[in-house]
Amino acid sequence: WLDFGSFWSGIKMVRLDPATGLKSVEDKTIYSLIRRPNPDAVEAPFLIARGGYHYLFASYDFCCRGSDSSYYTVVGRSKDVTGPYLDYDGKPMSKGYGQIVLHAKLDPSGRWRGPGHVAILADGGRDFLVYHAYDARNKGVPTLRIQALGWTADGWPVAH
Repeated sequence: WLDFGSFWSGIKMVRLDPATGLKSVEDKTIYSLIRRPNPDAVEAPFLIARGGYHYLFASYDFCCRGSDSSYYTVVGRSKDVTGPYLDYDGKPMSKGYGQIVLHAKLDPSGRWRGPGHVAILADGGRDFLVYHAYDARNKGVPTLRIQALGWTADGWPVAH
């Protein structure tokens, strides 16, 4: 599967042919996974499978504005890779919802703004969020961040 899309067009997904790595000729469907109303941006999808669910991470709002970036990271999950992806309250990402994973308001130091564009790194039985954020203590310089990722008993990701 390949998930893609950016900003105002929403996040989409297509099936790939495992033998060629190209788009499947048997399943030509373009699945729409996340939509947000304009001017609410969405980009940077990252999809993983864990514990019988597919988890779709995405970044909402605006990056690349240094310390003024409003970027943040959300997640939804689904039993079916093609969705629907729902947040903790059962609200669909296809309607712009998502469970917040990273947000400047969650940083008690107030230092890291606009955390987003995540990937998940699994290493030695531990998971980590790899993402960028803007350092408010250093003129908004973009910075690579790596943060431990835990999982709740009911299967939701939590940044530590």
